Amino acid sequence: MARTLLILLFLSVFSLQAQEEQKVLFSDALAANMDKYTARVDEALKYGEFDFAKSLFDTLVKSKLQGTYLDNLEFENLNNSFITSTEDFERPTIILTYSSWCIPSDGEIPVLNKLAERYAGLVDFIVLFWDDKSTVKKEAKKFHKNIQVAYVDEVQNKHMKTVNLLKHALGISLSYVIAADGQILDINRRPPNQLGISGAEIINQNLNFLNRQIAAINLDLNININDLPESLATF
Repeated sequence: MARTLLILLFLSVFSLQAQEEQKVLFSDALAANMDKYTARVDEALKYGEFDFAKSLFDTLVKSKLQGTYLDNLEFENLNNSFITSTEDFERPTIILTYSSWCIPSDGEIPVLNKLAERYAGLVDFIVLFWDDKSTVKKEAKKFHKNIQVAYVDEVQNKHMKTVNLLKHALGISLSYVIAADGQILDINRRPPNQLGISGAEIINQNLNFLNRQIAAINLDLNININDLPESLATF
């Protein structure tokens, strides 16, 4: 009996080790694919093929980056009770990267605030600024209390791994959807500012985008779709 238990324990440990070895880190996937991706994007932009350049980004995410695991990345926050590392994630998390000099779509923050209130306890939201503390402190007032406002000030030369992976690699104004175990479920460019569209259209555009980001979390078995709040159609 004891020998059987010992064998089962060994097999269990071996299985866990095998699963860990199969995990691909986000940083490793980027290192293996970025040179080819960048070269193809540069060529597409050279000939004005903007839609094709966007499709290359989408293909990179779907075929190479989804399913990888986010590295342990650190950042600063404005409240000591907030987490300061991706290693501390306990729930599925959406990270939105911001910069004060890159103005978000007019409808984005109101929609984001509403979703953060509605999905409290199910999904965590982090707005990650590439800015200094004083600037971020002013910007933080725009966001709902359920949203963690974090930042990395590159001038201080701290947390450069975070900057390299979440800013320099793929650019700014992105949304990263992360499962509770750190697996990357989706990466997308946030809606840009557009001229000539109504306020209702702007709201709807951002609602559709963020709703799709939240829908990606249904792939995470830590969330039961039946536990999610009612439709957002009444926003």
